[in-house]
Amino acid sequence: MAIIFFIIKGIPGYVAPVCTANIITVCAHPGRNAVHRILFWAGLWLSTVIIHQPLYITYVRNMSLACREAEATMRSAICRRLQMLTIGFYKNKSSGAIQSKTLRDVETIDQMVRGLFDSGLFSLCTIVVAIIFTSIYAPMFNFLYLMVIPPVVLLRYLLLKKLRDANREFRQEFEGMSARLMSMIDMIPVTRAHAVERTEIEKVDHKLHHVRMAGEKVDLRNGWFASLAWAVFTLLTLSGYALSGWLCVTKKYPMTVGDIMLLGGYFTQISGCVQSLTGLTPVVTKAMEAVRSIGDIMENPEVEVGRNKPVVDRVDGRIRFDHVDFVYPGSDEAAISDLNLDISPGSTVAFVGPSGSGKSTLMGLILGFNRATRGRILLDGRDMSDIDMRSFRAHVAVVSQDTILFQGTLRENILYGTKNVSEAQLRKALTDANALDFISKLPEGLDTMLGEHGARLSGGQKQRIAIARAIIREPRVLILDEATSALDVEAEFVVQEALDRLMAGRTTFIVAHRLSTIRNAGLIVLLEGGKVREMGTHRELLDQGELFANMYNLQISGGRKYA
Repeated sequence: MAIIFFIIKGIPGYVAPVCTANIITVCAHPGRNAVHRILFWAGLWLSTVIIHQPLYITYVRNMSLACREAEATMRSAICRRLQMLTIGFYKNKSSGAIQSKTLRDVETIDQMVRGLFDSGLFSLCTIVVAIIFTSIYAPMFNFLYLMVIPPVVLLRYLLLKKLRDANREFRQEFEGMSARLMSMIDMIPVTRAHAVERTEIEKVDHKLHHVRMAGEKVDLRNGWFASLAWAVFTLLTLSGYALSGWLCVTKKYPMTVGDIMLLGGYFTQISGCVQSLTGLTPVVTKAMEAVRSIGDIMENPEVEVGRNKPVVDRVDGRIRFDHVDFVYPGSDEAAISDLNLDISPGSTVAFVGPSGSGKSTLMGLILGFNRATRGRILLDGRDMSDIDMRSFRAHVAVVSQDTILFQGTLRENILYGTKNVSEAQLRKALTDANALDFISKLPEGLDTMLGEHGARLSGGQKQRIAIARAIIREPRVLILDEATSALDVEAEFVVQEALDRLMAGRTTFIVAHRLSTIRNAGLIVLLEGGKVREMGTHRELLDQGELFANMYNLQISGGRKYA
């Protein structure tokens, strides 16, 4: 519909040279009924101008509907794809770059589409109409229009690659700047605490300088392209007028003054249209670079495997590691080596060890973020590589050291990802998480708006919100990743009490640096270099007097070697 109304609304521009030419011809050779003929052509022109307004508004409405829907659909497709990609993808891509692709690159493509309509389609229609009327009045002049094509091809050939390279460089610099800016915002508390604001400003200014330089390069090359195109087409227009004037004066071709105005008007329009089309080259080049940028996400092969495999409807919580190895891509050393564990439903297993021992990698294996390089991980007797891990994760809850809260109400944060939770269930979860007391003291209770990352809450309060969120999910498998390591003694006591309620009857994996917090674990596994070095209960490992006992004694005496 947008195309149809766009073509129709252009009628005033198509008929303007014809009306002008006929009015001038009447003035040059008045004859009989000259006034009536002038009024006729003027009236025809006026009528096309009058209908332009409603036609243009109808075009804008349909165009807006089409573009806005396509824009939303494209962003939705990118977001869906982002949810499908592996966790490893996000380790190699900054959030600023991803945000730039989702927002700025889609907007660039939208601008190209609108430009192709507003300038491109109008120019093509005008050229077709000009050729038709020229064929009627002076067909030999069509060859003059063809003279416009070689300069266009030559200009595109000379400048297209440089424009493309400049746009690619600008996009890369812009993505880098977005990443740097987001990093600066996240680091503001640390920056302020260490009085290094000037350092951060200098880093951002450095990035902004590179963006400015890359932008200037794009603008300069676009300027060269536009100025050369204008000069070429102005010369061609002048040539058209001169030729038609020479033919009229020398009588070498039967032409009137009106015909000269007609041909000159259409040639001016054609030159302007071709110039508009070539002027779209920078826009199209920039947009195609945006398409390639979005392709980094939409065509990325790092899609999480197992999306169309059998789902898990019920989880008992028995997990077995059968000679499991895991090697990160590009690494020569195994992060996990020959791991054998059989964990019964409802038991609690704690993993300890120095930094880099493989604890976080192991949690990634349990969640399916990483896939075993060798061996098998069995869930209730089923190989995890043969099931849809998303259906398993619906039965899992994670409470980590860094509780992730989004900007919204407290209620929305607690109920995130759940449906049909009653007020009674919510209240019980808050009570079990030791969170009801502090929530009741907030200005609007559960409807209190949280700042980004839950900035209005303390560390202990955030952890209790995370525990309430986990309780609501009623998980069968629970992962506690340094859940109390960042809390003071009082907050740790309150949170640990809530965690004990949460862990009851659930298969629980604990990653801990504070060894005092895992005394009651049914099994403690000490990892070093991705291998199991010691395994047993808290008492058994202390009695062995080896690595675990040394770590424990260091922490008790105030040492932090493994913290």
